[in-house]
Amino acid sequence: MSFSISDFKKTSRKTGDKRALYPHQMRDERYLAAISYAIDYYERMVGRQRNEMQAETLLEFFGDPKLARGIIACLGRTYVWHQPAVSEVVDTVTYRALEELGLVRPMDVRAYLYRYANAQHNGFLPIVGRSTLLERICADLPIDRRTFERLLTLDAAENAVLTKVAGTPTARDIVALYNYHSLETVLRYTSSLTLTLKGPIWAVVRTAHNVSKRYGLRYTIDHGRGGLFAGSVRVTWAGKRDALGGYGRHGRRIVRGLLRLLAAHPDAAVEGEATVHLAGTVYSYTLNAAAFRTLGVQAQRVTTYEDAWEGEASAQLFGDWSKAYLRGDTGGWRLRRDPEPLVSEAGMVVPEFLLIRGQQRAYLVLVDSKTAADALVKPLQALKGRSLILVACEAEWAKQLAPVPAIVVPHVGAPSARMLARALPAPAALAELGESKWQRIDRIITAEGFVDDARLAEILGCPVEDIPTAVRGWRTEALSYLPGLGLCSRETVSEIRALLQGGMSRQAA
Repeated sequence: MSFSISDFKKTSRKTGDKRALYPHQMRDERYLAAISYAIDYYERMVGRQRNEMQAETLLEFFGDPKLARGIIACLGRTYVWHQPAVSEVVDTVTYRALEELGLVRPMDVRAYLYRYANAQHNGFLPIVGRSTLLERICADLPIDRRTFERLLTLDAAENAVLTKVAGTPTARDIVALYNYHSLETVLRYTSSLTLTLKGPIWAVVRTAHNVSKRYGLRYTIDHGRGGLFAGSVRVTWAGKRDALGGYGRHGRRIVRGLLRLLAAHPDAAVEGEATVHLAGTVYSYTLNAAAFRTLGVQAQRVTTYEDAWEGEASAQLFGDWSKAYLRGDTGGWRLRRDPEPLVSEAGMVVPEFLLIRGQQRAYLVLVDSKTAADALVKPLQALKGRSLILVACEAEWAKQLAPVPAIVVPHVGAPSARMLARALPAPAALAELGESKWQRIDRIITAEGFVDDARLAEILGCPVEDIPTAVRGWRTEALSYLPGLGLCSRETVSEIRALLQGGMSRQAA
């Protein structure tokens, strides 16, 4: 997910016959408080409709529109707008009745209304008496007028509901994600990327060949005068223009290839240079140590082994999973290749696959070398279980991954689709993983009627004395905060009032 060109914040400088490009990177802590505010705002908005979101407030809060839109795009990795389906707003019996009538989508409901208007009112429904007409229409339907009107515009953009697909990120993780996507935007529009790599040269060259084959990249390798016995090698990937003359579409493959190469050989990168085409201008961008740290290399420095990345296991699993899905052996999980990397302050995880079931997400990482297993430890620990990650590795490497907050599936030989699908948790457990703290409070209140101060402090992560400020303005139409007691539903408040009034009456008597 690179930034759009209009949201990409950068500077450039003329040096000789080249124009050097410098993508914006957040290196200090001045934005952490603002980002924390944005995260808390999104947490409060989970479960609400888009028309309630005040995105302009966030834009003004950061002061820089490009920076604000970039941060909002990064938050979009965790908080996703979901367009509700008809089956989500009516009960099962009503949906089956609507299904028999062919009214399973909002467009079907609108078409039903249009047919009625054309047949009975010459294609026009007057404003006066509209409610009466809709009541007449609903007389032949299993829904009332209010539900009918809601279904008419259920697929409108403003009716999308904010959902959460991963655990709550920290402000520092959003900074790391912003820095990565800023760098990714540069590499997406490259016509040529040259990397100087060191280490076990044969394994690095083998990985470069396999990665280029996997992503359809044209590449050249320069060993220098030392040949295969030299201490370093230069790998150059060439970009390809699309039908409109841009490099962005093919550039995504170069970014994926670079991440895969660095994940397999974290210590191999020395330096790099890219030729970048942005908005009709040609730039030169230098990948230095800071750029490679943004790509997670520094956090992953481990003992180097002479293991090359091979793509056969990934390709075989992709084919096997498709067959298993058709047989019903994957529990409804579908497989998608090359998802976005998981970025945190301490490193990066580059999954092979994204597992999808409805609104639920899980990431699948295939570990095919000792180096890759070592490199995963720090990034997985830094993510702290905010995303559901499934790690398939050889049994001999499973022990070193045991402490990480991920589902480790040891195997001998190739992992099977059925074995990996069975390792995934139940849908209810996954729903709680993506639950915001406000949704958790709402769930407890629905079940118990109130949440006491001690429990609120634990969920919100704040002292008890700060709770009144933390809950102020949240769902005031349905909830009330009572000092010393907690956050209560209206029904609970009514019960407490009735008990107090009854006690005072008995005391007066």
